Amino acid sequence: MKLRILARYSLLFLVVCAPAFCQSSETTSSLSCWDSHHGGTFQTRHARTPVAKSSRGSAYAEVIAEASNSGEAQFCKNTVQVFFAKDGTNYKVAYEKAGLDDEGVGIRVLGWSQNGSKLLMETSVWGYDLDRDVSKSALLLDAGTADVKELPLADAFERVFGKDCEFDSSVIGWQGDERVLIRVAKTPPTTRYQQTFCVEKPTIYSFNLKEGRIQTGKP
Repeated sequence: MKLRILARYSLLFLVVCAPAFCQSSETTSSLSCWDSHHGGTFQTRHARTPVAKSSRGSAYAEVIAEASNSGEAQFCKNTVQVFFAKDGTNYKVAYEKAGLDDEGVGIRVLGWSQNGSKLLMETSVWGYDLDRDVSKSALLLDAGTADVKELPLADAFERVFGKDCEFDSSVIGWQGDERVLIRVAKTPPTTRYQQTFCVEKPTIYSFNLKEGRIQTGKP
């Protein structure tokens, strides 16, 4: 199965920073070293999400897109960090993901489970100099242990769809405390390879955290 994610470049927390170095939290999913996908000023940029609070702790994410030059060539490399504090004050790094050279990494913080024990997030990885698809991963931060783990969505969907098909997926959010909702849609057409689609229209699936299984449709 091919999880081909074709995305085109997702309680206030006050930040004091230089102009053009900080950007709004909305850009943490797709921050780059340029003003836009069409170019613009090339420089190191920073973005931070709002603080997500629950009865078990607080967390936020930061993204840095680091600009560098080699002669006339421009390179951009992203790093994502997730900070967590049980007391809402003493934040420590709970997760970090650095892109390879000239690789972008972004993150969306989707919120806590209803009981406040787990924080749902989604990371995205893309290449700046390559025409390649964006790869997404769903993450859970456990407030009890401060550990972050990736949900095995690829394996779960392979048991539903089989190996030789592709789809575009995005994490939507929580359904209770033990289920995560994922939107699956058909990928855009391409001439780069022979496509086999898993779905023909957008469908909501529910991933059961305890069982590690996918259920069709939103109950």
